[in-house]
Amino acid sequence: MTTNIEQNVNETWGQPFVDDAKISIRNMDVFYADKQAIFDVNLDIGQHEVIALIGPSGCGKSTFLRCLNRMNDTIPICRVAGDISLDGENIYDTNMDPVLLRARVGMVFQKPNPFPKSVYENVA
Repeated sequence: MTTNIEQNVNETWGQPFVDDAKISIRNMDVFYADKQAIFDVNLDIGQHEVIALIGPSGCGKSTFLRCLNRMNDTIPICRVAGDISLDGENIYDTNMDPVLLRARVGMVFQKPNPFPKSVYENVA
């Protein structure tokens, strides 16, 4: 017998895909070394759209958010597979400058999460 929590784990409320998405995620998997943390995420986020990620501690919410502006690049054992596009541009393309991307996709976390740089460089 399954509980309501188990039945709703993979349930999406609302529309997972939108026309003219600001951010588009297809077949995203995230690994920390050999451990897979996120499995096959497919989602569009429209301009001015608000979404909520709800789940227990350790389920991958922050890992998912860190993928949207390549903050996982600072973790040597982290690997992101699949496609994430911002305004139609693949954010993991070699021509995408992570610093410029982070200026467009800001993150505010519950706890401070600085980059391994000086205070000035993190603020800038």
